Amino acid sequence: MNTLNPTAGTSAVTETPRWRELLEQAIEDGETKQDIANRLLVSRTMVSLALADKYPSRIDAFAKRVIDAYDGFTCPHLCNRVTALDCKEYALRAAPTSSARDARHWRACQACNLMPQNVRKPVQEARQ
Repeated sequence: MNTLNPTAGTSAVTETPRWRELLEQAIEDGETKQDIANRLLVSRTMVSLALADKYPSRIDAFAKRVIDAYDGFTCPHLCNRVTALDCKEYALRAAPTSSARDARHWRACQACNLMPQNVRKPVQEARQ
């Protein structure tokens, strides 16, 4: 072991952030940087800088957008994969009145334990 540099000769293992994995997967799936930017409502330059690890400021807000748009779960009512953003948009919309199918989905969504926590509170306050 090198006494001047205790980490010399060892390999540091760094874990890839989830947001980056999601972006890379989107690109592998055929989305362009412009497609991703449009979905995230950001510039293509911002997507490029983030992927090149050259983003000039904190990446937290950008990472949250990526996770909201691309990370998901299986909706127990639909039995399909949905993003947290799709779940939030559906949960916060007004109760549908023109379709029995949509009404059943909306009611199931309101009681779902997978509803994102940041959505559950506004929905509960709106009911009071």
